[in-house]
Amino acid sequence: MVGAMVLLVGVVVLIIAGYIFKWDWTGFNEHRGPNILQYQPAKTLWDWLQLLGVLAIPVVVVLGVAWFTTRQGQVSDAENKDNQREAALQAYIDNMLELLLAKNLRSSTEDEEVQKIARVRTLTVLRRLDAERKGSLLQFLQESGLIGKDKRVINLTGANLIGANLSGANLSGANLSGVYLSRADLSGADLSKANLSGVVLSGADLSLANLIGANLSGVYLSGADLSGVYLSGAYLFLANLSKANLSGASLYEANLSLANLGKANLSGANLGKANLGGANLSEVVLN
Repeated sequence: MVGAMVLLVGVVVLIIAGYIFKWDWTGFNEHRGPNILQYQPAKTLWDWLQLLGVLAIPVVVVLGVAWFTTRQGQVSDAENKDNQREAALQAYIDNMLELLLAKNLRSSTEDEEVQKIARVRTLTVLRRLDAERKGSLLQFLQESGLIGKDKRVINLTGANLIGANLSGANLSGANLSGVYLSRADLSGADLSKANLSGVVLSGADLSLANLIGANLSGVYLSGADLSGVYLSGAYLFLANLSKANLSGASLYEANLSLANLGKANLSGANLGKANLGGANLSEVVLN
């Protein structure tokens, strides 16, 4: 594309120069005509451009058809992948409903086979889903009472929820310990009293999320957006909050002992009665 633009500009410049300087070889000057005493080159630049223009038509048509075919193939591939993801999610939900209704998954114990099957199916399908469907799957587990903090039927440790769209999701009291939520959208989500210990949340968007009373011990939140988040009474022991944006966050009575807050943005944050014992506060931004 850039090369074509450069070529076009060059041709325009030659046309203008041919008229201004009356270069016979360009064929663009006003003296070109029937005067046989005037020297005319056998083929002028204008003649060659006309010839190239004629030859370029089929080339442009072929290239256009090739581009259109490639584009259609890409659209078709994208649609096929989307259909496959939707089919995978629906098949997963159908299988889980069968385990819930026919195999008493919700009342099963940790050592029963049905729980192991449910965990394997969950971890497997999550690797195949996109951001939206990952969010839908997690919401399904929450609403089905399978990932509660007091009664965790499906252990999600190691689950791939990277980039999941959970904006505004209700995950209050959910047990998400040990999952990967890097770059996830949790803006405005309700995570109050949730267990997020050991969760990887690097680059996640948690702006305006409700994390009141949540367990965030050992959580990895480096570079995360926590602006305006509610962390009152949250447990952030050994949490990595380096370079995180905590501007305007409520950290009232939060336990931040031994947490890493290096280079974090704490401007406007409420740190009243927060426990900062042993925390790394080097180069924090306070205003």
